[in-house]
Amino acid sequence: MYTERQGSRGTASWISSLSRWNKATYRSHSTSADEAENEDPERVPFLQPSDRSLRSDADKRSPHNPIPSAFAVTITACIVMLILDIASSVPTAPRMVIFEDIICRNHYAAWWDISKLGDCKVKAVQGELALINGWKETFEKIPALLVSIPYGALADRIGRKKVLLLALTGCLLCDTWVAIMQGLFPRVFPLRAVWVSGLWQLVGGGGALVISMCYTLIGDVCSPEKRTTAFSQLYAAVLISELISIPLGSALISLDPWIPVLGSLGFMALGILFALLFAPNFVNSAAKSQDCERDIQSQGPNSVAPGKMRDRLSYTWAKVGDNCQWITRDVCLMLGAFFMCQLSRQGSGILLQYSSFKFNWGYAKASYLISLRSGINLVVLATLIPALKRLFTKFWRTRQTQSDKYITLISGLCLALGSFIIFLAASPGFLILGQIVSSIGFAFAVTAHSLLTAMVDPRHLGLANTGVTATNSVGHMAGGPLLATIFQWGLQMGGFWVGIPFLFTAALLSIATLAVSISNAP
Repeated sequence: MYTERQGSRGTASWISSLSRWNKATYRSHSTSADEAENEDPERVPFLQPSDRSLRSDADKRSPHNPIPSAFAVTITACIVMLILDIASSVPTAPRMVIFEDIICRNHYAAWWDISKLGDCKVKAVQGELALINGWKETFEKIPALLVSIPYGALADRIGRKKVLLLALTGCLLCDTWVAIMQGLFPRVFPLRAVWVSGLWQLVGGGGALVISMCYTLIGDVCSPEKRTTAFSQLYAAVLISELISIPLGSALISLDPWIPVLGSLGFMALGILFALLFAPNFVNSAAKSQDCERDIQSQGPNSVAPGKMRDRLSYTWAKVGDNCQWITRDVCLMLGAFFMCQLSRQGSGILLQYSSFKFNWGYAKASYLISLRSGINLVVLATLIPALKRLFTKFWRTRQTQSDKYITLISGLCLALGSFIIFLAASPGFLILGQIVSSIGFAFAVTAHSLLTAMVDPRHLGLANTGVTATNSVGHMAGGPLLATIFQWGLQMGGFWVGIPFLFTAALLSIATLAVSISNAP
């Protein structure tokens, strides 16, 4: 644990470490070439100031240019994730209530005469609600998917912090658009206008890139044996936020569903300010060194005259080939597992509608299923994952990566079984049981991400994490409308088949588990 290693330094160490790093970075950039000329000739570096990026990482991280500790970076990333997830989770149930009310009023033409308003749990209203929510998620992911890889490569060049700030700003603009469309113009524009909110994800890549940058920041400073613990702490931040925000948003529904919707916008703005003040701005020095080497070679005495299209194409092709070296068979299998898992996770939104429709629950009550999942996930992170890791590494003497693989397989089986139980649930008790079993499998994403990170060369870590983000975005993008359509089929068939989306997710999770099982742990 990072807290054990830091001892009494705690939060003060985190603040002072970040402060020292920022000051030292400023001093290093303000050093002029004249100062270098006044140094002892034997201590003047062979490379000119423009070539100093070729120095080793060890030289860059000298005592004169310190970097924040792994503990400080992990805490910073966790707080950013906490803020992002609270701002995203608090309005989940309230937004469903607002959407349902708008659809219901349109269905009964009851904007001016409340007496015309009928039952909002009819199939027509619920089908439209599922469709709007499903496609909203998809249209938000398409722009993010288009820019995720370029922004990931950009983060390796200009630093993680700048891309992180852009992504957080895109999230704020996206949520602001949705609030404006459902609040100010519900009778002027159709509710489906919220689908346009995804265009704001072009600014920084949105929430997917925030997650990717947080993973990359941790991967930059954490050793392999500590990486799983750090990723677990990152997930714990998400779970704590869900444990707090979902009940909070549900409780505020009884007052006014607009309170959590508007409050989340202000909270996201605070998140941008926090990242601006405290997030470190690591840059992939290996990537910069390679670029510098190519620049030096292109200016050498034997180099071909610049400006020729053939040379530019060769340089570009070599750069693309270098950036694709991390894509191997095992990495592709893991990315496929992430895709299937993310595709199935879109059933969380369907779960609220499913439980509300089948057992006649209100959305405030149904949202406690999400809180139940978050609470169990937190217990799994705090107790089950460390216990299994200790069992595999200490008692069975397995490698770190092999233990990650075993835990991922166990978790995948729990996820698939839990989804199947939810599909079969004929009473609230079985529904809760299925949610509990599924929640135990939460460790899948944690250990699978650690396993994939071990498969990739460190200099391609930014691209690899962005590749995971892009894969998750595709799964998210396809899962929303796909599960919404399947849920509509279930509503039309009625009875036993209302829960058919969860039968589908059980099959997907089984395939994901199979993909992990045939991959080779390094």
